[in-house]
Amino acid sequence: MDNQTIALNALQVLLTNPEFDVAEIEQYFAPSYRQTVNGLELGYDEFVAHVAKLKEDTKNRRVAILACAAEGEHVFTHHQVSADKADGDSVKFEILAHFTLFEGKIVRCQELTRMIQGQAQDEDLGSRH
Repeated sequence: MDNQTIALNALQVLLTNPEFDVAEIEQYFAPSYRQTVNGLELGYDEFVAHVAKLKEDTKNRRVAILACAAEGEHVFTHHQVSADKADGDSVKFEILAHFTLFEGKIVRCQELTRMIQGQAQDEDLGSRH
């Protein structure tokens, strides 16, 4: 699988699968994984907690890839994620992400995320853990 396919599959699988499964994270992300979201640093364990929290706080998550480009170990995406919350509200985010891969695993993601629909208390969903 090429790096672009790995990154796109990781987005789809992690966000759209309704159940939390750490094996899915291990399939796509290296144990040394680091993520920066709007300036906030997450290590691997915090990222795992973030994915679990997303699955707890939202349902019916959908990913729309608006653009994607790949060059070597770098994959850039412009995508949107929308979801329903348990309280009936819905949220939608626009994300610009730069993934770095090494030996078939994502090792780094630098991300800018902005909420385009939802309540102010959910602006941190892109990094909440």
